[in-house]
Amino acid sequence: MDAQQQQKVHIEKAQNFMRQYRDPESRELKKLSANQFMDVWSHYDGDGNGYIEGTELDGFLKEFVSSANTSDLGPEV
Repeated sequence: MDAQQQQKVHIEKAQNFMRQYRDPESRELKKLSANQFMDVWSHYDGDGNGYIEGTELDGFLKEFVSSANTSDLGPEV
């Protein structure tokens, strides 16, 4: 992996939106309020059409899985 790819991966890890919804010790998802759920939905519904489609779902799933990975801990934890 070249330096540019490594920097991109580092930036993606630092910007993982889902990490804020995980317990920093257990890495389990916290309970979400309705407002928090809507924040998550709005974050991943990039075009704002009310649906999480294709690439939006891909982005959510990648961050969701990565947010549980304890070796990828970033500054937002």
